[in-house]
Amino acid sequence: MPRKKQASLFVVATPIGNLKDITQRAIETLEGASFIVSENVRKTRNLLDHYGVKTPVRSYREANSRRAIPRIMKALRDGRDVALVAEAGTPGVSDPGRDLVDAAYRHGFRVVPVPGPSAAVAAVSAAGMSESRFVFEGFLPRRKSRRVNRLAELAHDERLLVFFEAPHRLRACLADMADVLGDRKCLIAREITKIYEDMTRGSLRELAEQYAGAKPRGEFVIVCEGSSAAPPAAPVAQAADFDKIREDAMSLIRSGMKKSEAAKTIARRHGVTRKEVYSLLTGGPAGRREER
Repeated sequence: MPRKKQASLFVVATPIGNLKDITQRAIETLEGASFIVSENVRKTRNLLDHYGVKTPVRSYREANSRRAIPRIMKALRDGRDVALVAEAGTPGVSDPGRDLVDAAYRHGFRVVPVPGPSAAVAAVSAAGMSESRFVFEGFLPRRKSRRVNRLAELAHDERLLVFFEAPHRLRACLADMADVLGDRKCLIAREITKIYEDMTRGSLRELAEQYAGAKPRGEFVIVCEGSSAAPPAAPVAQAADFDKIREDAMSLIRSGMKKSEAAKTIARRHGVTRKEVYSLLTGGPAGRREER
């Protein structure tokens, strides 16, 4: 009796927007799979129809992953190859595909990446910034206090910071980034590879102000310089500068950041010590120095 072949889970990258951005290998893999699992069945079906691929597509989303994973594992045990695709781009990057890949490894099945488009890598390639290392953060927390705290944790990272953001949260996200990270070079990549693709580069504060009164549409990737790449702030020498330092620190505290974290972030931004900032917030010696 012939043995069942060792089945594989193929992790297949698909176009972000432009349907031409797909490899021949990806098309052949999708054609050869027993079935395809996708976050967005309709969108995947449109791609498959464009290339004449008849492979069945099943839904695999965060909401149904607990039910879907056992069925997919059974198909793999039966020797049937399965292809995983995201709604767009590379699966397993800020989507539930990572859970399916983990399950395949745990059950002893082979996982085969079929590389291709990635919005995060595409944005970094178009950023033109001096640092080549980057950290991909995906979507920041929705709640403001958690978002501010996470940005504070990233404020001193020397690598490029790469984020995804939804249009309805973009303005709030940019405002918090400008408050916490300070002014540094930034790229906002909108609708990569699509008809309304736009790459806007400038200072983080400028971009936050630009989008403050806008109604953003589309999908966004944000690339920010790391802390070492940002221009160093001049040392504080004038008493009047303490007003700016105190106000910047209070802005972070009003955003939900702890006083100690705000002092650390603002000290790095303005080139002073954390003790000086903390004194300004508590009415200590630095504050009295301002009054002289």
